[in-house]
Amino acid sequence: MRNLYVCSTSADCISKVNLSLFIEDNKIYLNNKDLKRIGPHGIYVYKDKLLTANSYDNSISMVDSNSYETESYFIGMHCNDLSVYHDKAYVICGDSDDIIVFDLGKKNIVEAIPCGNSPHSIHICKKSNLVVVANMNSDSITIVDCARNGNTKNIRVGAYPTKAVITPDGNYILVCESNIGMDNKGSISIISLKNYDVIYKIPVGNSPVDIYCNGRYCYVSNFGEGTVSMLDINNYKEVKKIEVGGMPRGILEDEKYLYVGDNYNNLLFRIDKITENKKAISIGREPTGMTFLDD
Repeated sequence: MRNLYVCSTSADCISKVNLSLFIEDNKIYLNNKDLKRIGPHGIYVYKDKLLTANSYDNSISMVDSNSYETESYFIGMHCNDLSVYHDKAYVICGDSDDIIVFDLGKKNIVEAIPCGNSPHSIHICKKSNLVVVANMNSDSITIVDCARNGNTKNIRVGAYPTKAVITPDGNYILVCESNIGMDNKGSISIISLKNYDVIYKIPVGNSPVDIYCNGRYCYVSNFGEGTVSMLDINNYKEVKKIEVGGMPRGILEDEKYLYVGDNYNNLLFRIDKITENKKAISIGREPTGMTFLDD
């Protein structure tokens, strides 16, 4: 059975959502021992474990998806997000401007890779062996080549990038340029990995924060206006805008639905991609990262 796991930063928990019934099956609390604040912000599936990057206590958590037993390891200041490459977790630290490489087998830190200011998201493309990090306060992305001794490259992009992903074919980078706090709306830049040139900028909504790309379409959560933009990235245009309400943040899709977390109302929306019919369930406070896992 496939479930959706959503980490809630202010509730210090992971919600397990049964997708067949679209109900919250369980809440996995990360702070049972000493009641300290954890702040899970990013989530990733590694084998049979859920990994979270924890902003408040500067750690990562490793949660067994069957027993819910949890281990925690100090990483660095203000962990925002993480991904995994060859049994190593790449964790971004928003206050120290580093990518910390953590060996998941030996349970120790093996490397610190400098990036831009206030890294907010990380994505690893297994096809191209590249890591891409969006650096909010330096208006840049950092690219790390895992196959070539960690060679890095920094590229200037638009204002306050919150998310950057590599397309499934490994040819392009999509950058969510949020323009948070500015009068103009955000945009999605399409950057060629051949020469790092910007091919096109697609305007979206106010303060976009997260994106999900399936190869043909890109879905964008517009945090500042309560909408989701659907983009045709091959034809460089916004196909439609879906009204959600609140402050949509994390976003994923499967064959039929979009799943969108609402930070303001603490809801998880399931949206039919064709009819746009919506159903919402209550979730933990401030839902952020989300991932699928076949249990």
